[in-house]
Amino acid sequence: MSRAAVAAIAAGLSALAAPPAVAAPPGAATPQAERAVRWALTQVGVREIGQSNCGRTVERWQRRAGWTVPPCHEWCGAFVHEAFLQAGLDLRSSFLEPEDVLDDARARRRGLRAIPVRDVRRGDLVIFRWGDSPSRADHFGIATHRHRPGDRFVRTVDGNSGDAVDTGRRSLRYVVTGVRVVPPARARA
Repeated sequence: MSRAAVAAIAAGLSALAAPPAVAAPPGAATPQAERAVRWALTQVGVREIGQSNCGRTVERWQRRAGWTVPPCHEWCGAFVHEAFLQAGLDLRSSFLEPEDVLDDARARRRGLRAIPVRDVRRGDLVIFRWGDSPSRADHFGIATHRHRPGDRFVRTVDGNSGDAVDTGRRSLRYVVTGVRVVPPARARA
C-alpha cells in the first residue's frame, strides 16, 4: 500500500474517532455573545466618577469605541462595544447613541438584527426607552438570560446604569426591541 493510501486511511479513521461537531442548541448564545456576557459580568461595580460619565476605565472604553474624550459621554454603548471587543467582535459603528443602534438593527446593518423580545437570548442586546422620553431609544444593555414566555421583564448587564456597571431586571414596558449581534464570517478570534 502506498504512503498516500495509508495517510488517507489514517485521516479517515481519526475523523471517525473525533466527536461530532455539535451546533449550539436553539436559544443558546453564539460563542462571541457568551464571551461578551461573561466579560461584562466581571465588570459589575465599575463606576464613573460622580455623575460625570468619566473615569479611568469608562474613558478607556469610550476611546476604544472610537469616541473623542473629553468630553465624556453617556457610556452604555461604550460598555457594550467593549464587551463584544473582548469577545473578538469590533462593533464600532454607531454605539454612541442608542437611537443609532436601533436604526442599524432595524435596517439590518453592521451585523445587528432587530428581533422581538420573545426571541431574546443570552448575549443579545436589549434597547430601552424610558417613560415619557422624547427619544425613540434611551439606553441598551446585554441580556444575561433568555427571555421566557410569560416573563414581564428582561435581565441585563448594563453600563451607565446608576453611574456604574450593574445587572438588573427591567420591565418589558421599557423594551423597544431586542437586537441580535450577527458575527461576520471572519470575526477576530
